[in-house]
Amino acid sequence: MIEETIRSGIIEAINLHTLLADSSVKLVDATFVMPGSADNPHAAWQQKRIGNATFFDVDDIADHSTDLPHMLPSAEEFESKVSALGIGNDDFVVVYGQSGMVMGPARAWWMLRAMGHDKVCVLNGGLPAWLYDGYELNTNPPETPPPSEFKAKLRLDLVTTMKGVSNAVTAQNATIFDARPPPRFNGTAAEPREGLKSGHIPGSKNIPAGALIQMKNGKLREREDLYQFFIDSGYKPNTPAITTCGSGVTACVIALALHNQGFPASVYDGSWAEWGQELLQTEVETSK
Repeated sequence: MIEETIRSGIIEAINLHTLLADSSVKLVDATFVMPGSADNPHAAWQQKRIGNATFFDVDDIADHSTDLPHMLPSAEEFESKVSALGIGNDDFVVVYGQSGMVMGPARAWWMLRAMGHDKVCVLNGGLPAWLYDGYELNTNPPETPPPSEFKAKLRLDLVTTMKGVSNAVTAQNATIFDARPPPRFNGTAAEPREGLKSGHIPGSKNIPAGALIQMKNGKLREREDLYQFFIDSGYKPNTPAITTCGSGVTACVIALALHNQGFPASVYDGSWAEWGQELLQTEVETSK
C-alpha cells in the first residue's frame, strides 16, 4: 500500500488510519496561510492534530538569505530542520493540512521530494476528510519528537530557476502551468505583493490550483478526470512541465497532480514573486 501511495502522491484517511501505530510513519501538519490571515495554523496544531503529527512550517524551513518568500533552503538547513521534526530517511511521511490540501501540504510534499525523500504523500482531502471519515484527533499537548539524522540531497530535476524558465520560454520545450487565479494570470487584478507586475510568463497556461480539487469533498480530482483535464489544458503526456504560481506554494498542487498521473514536473521556486518583479527585465504577457 505504501508503495502505491508514494506513486500516486496521495493517501486516503482509511489507509492512513491503519498505519498510525507504525513508528516509521511520520505525520506532519504543513498548513500554510497567506500573510495577514487571521488564522494561526501553529496554534491550531497545538490544540489538535492527527496522531503525533509535528508542524512543518513552510516559512521557517526556508532560505532566509533572500527576500523571496519561502524559497527552498540549503540542503544543510533542510537537514537540520527536518531532523528536528524526528524524520529520518527511512520514514514514510504523510503530510496534511487543517483545511484541505491546496496550500502548504503540497508544498511540503514537494520540498521533501526535492531534497531526495521520495517516501512521502499527502492526505487526500486533508484534515476535513479525516474527520468526515469519523477518525479522532489528538488534543493532548504536542510532544517533542526525538531528533533524527535526516540527510538531504537536492534533486535538480524537480526544481527550476528563473534562467531555466527563460530557456524553456525561448525553446518552447516545456509546458508552463500557472496556478494563480485567472484575474491575476490575465493581468486584470493586481498582485497581493507590492512591486510586482501584472500578467504571466509568456506562453504559460493557467490552471488555478482549486480546479484540481473536487468541490464536493476537497480531494484531488479522480485519476481519469484529472488525466483528461491536463490533456484539455494543452499538456502532452510525459513531456516536460514547469509549474509556477505567486510564490511557489500552489504551484506544488499542480506538481502533485501531475505526479499523480505519472508525469514529470518541476517547480519554479521563485515563481511570480521573482519573475514579476518590476525592476527585472523579464517578459510578461497579459490577457486584457
